[in-house]
Amino acid sequence: MSRMPRANREDLSADHQKIWDHINTARSGGGGPYSMLLHSPAMAQHFAATEDYFRNNSLLPDSEREIIILTAAREVDARYAWSRHETRAHKAGIRSEVIEALREKAPVDKFANRERLLVEFTRTLMHEQTLPDQLFERMESEFGRTKFVEAVGLLGHYITIGTVIRLFEVEPPEGTKTF
Repeated sequence: MSRMPRANREDLSADHQKIWDHINTARSGGGGPYSMLLHSPAMAQHFAATEDYFRNNSLLPDSEREIIILTAAREVDARYAWSRHETRAHKAGIRSEVIEALREKAPVDKFANRERLLVEFTRTLMHEQTLPDQLFERMESEFGRTKFVEAVGLLGHYITIGTVIRLFEVEPPEGTKTF
């Protein structure tokens, strides 16, 4: 049970109900973090637009985005985000061994090549709020400036989403395996 009741469409103005409808058209039932974010519909609209950008227009491949998202979700114990993105990670072709290593917070040496770099980038930036020069240079060299900046933006978005999930205790669907 969440710490705050879910936002309720009927409690919103007509303009805010349009935002609700738009957000829920692209998402399953308005659950998860949007069940809380929609208490502030105008703000939720901006979160949804950012998320839509990453889903539909990002230069980062799906598999790389999902590694960043799962790593971030695991680092902050955002079980709802994990439950949604584990499914997407499988669909994006991420090997089960990689997903299990992320679930277990395995050391970075358990990952290969770009996976390792993405996990190291995500964990380091989340815990140190910066990157050492060598890691910064590796990210820029491996991904180029545009994709590197997108990786930072994606991580920032999911740090916020993870915070919403944790603070408001948004639970994953019942029976979902997380960690």
